[in-house]
Amino acid sequence: MSKSSYSWPAMLAGVLSVSSRVVSDHSRHFLALSVLFLLPLSFIIIASPSLLPILMHHHQFLPPQSLLRDAPLSSTSPDFTRTLILASAAAALFLPIASAGAAAVTRSVIDGFYGRPVKILPNLRSLHIPVLHLLATVLSGFLIFSAIVALIVSLCLLLLFILSILDVESGSVPPYSFAAGIAAITIARFQLEWCLAGVVSVMESTWGFAPLKRSGELIDGMRLAAICLWVVFGAGIGFTLWGLGLWEIPSGGSWYDVMPVVGKTVLGSALTSLLLLYIIVTHAALYLYCKAVHGELLGEIVEEFASEYVTLPFDDNRVPHVVSVVLR
Repeated sequence: MSKSSYSWPAMLAGVLSVSSRVVSDHSRHFLALSVLFLLPLSFIIIASPSLLPILMHHHQFLPPQSLLRDAPLSSTSPDFTRTLILASAAAALFLPIASAGAAAVTRSVIDGFYGRPVKILPNLRSLHIPVLHLLATVLSGFLIFSAIVALIVSLCLLLLFILSILDVESGSVPPYSFAAGIAAITIARFQLEWCLAGVVSVMESTWGFAPLKRSGELIDGMRLAAICLWVVFGAGIGFTLWGLGLWEIPSGGSWYDVMPVVGKTVLGSALTSLLLLYIIVTHAALYLYCKAVHGELLGEIVEEFASEYVTLPFDDNRVPHVVSVVLR
């Protein structure tokens, strides 16, 4: 049976079914991982729309004598430097936590799929190597993205230079808008091809550019399913942020005025962490389905349960119904 004969809606339904089954079978384990890793990230995401304007428009307290000078001091450079430092610090804090959470959840999904014991302490103790592999893979993808953006910017500048030589007004041709559109389409395309790179780097002990290539090979035939997952969960996070932004909170100093802020943050963080959890879980399940589509999963299941009863993976209390879907 060729890969084109598989129905991607049926595959997508299978991915969602496997994801729901794994999470429900080990709900306390995934709840603990969400509290450890995903809830802090969700809090940062929810609080960033309120914190960013304060941080970006921060002005230093000037001494009284500086206010008497004729030439006012420019605050553009300190604000830009402060923003750059804060962004770098946030990235340095965000990436390790996000990578650790993604690696822990991914390994738990795979263990739950094969019916292995899902325990949090052994998972956390052996997490350093997968996190390093995942960070190296993210850095490799970032380097490629940076090279693409730099190439597009260079072409845009070259186009502006040619237009200036030909005495053509740049307003008649929007090179920046055209370049931004090309960059967005290209990056979205690569993001689709590399959506399984994180799972590959965690589960196959590879890092750098190899997981990116491997992801492009696995996702062949399941791209529409991957797009649907990104649209659903991305829209969920976007609507959560948008809905909480429309929630007007009164300003004041009493506890009654602070409680809506606390409720808004807790509710938004919980919803966002749940969506982030299912993004990671569904991509781990999508990785398994992609391996099944390419004929790689059945051999692993046979090897995994070679010394046990052959029908164990298809027990009703187990997760691996993917083979029955793929080989149907």
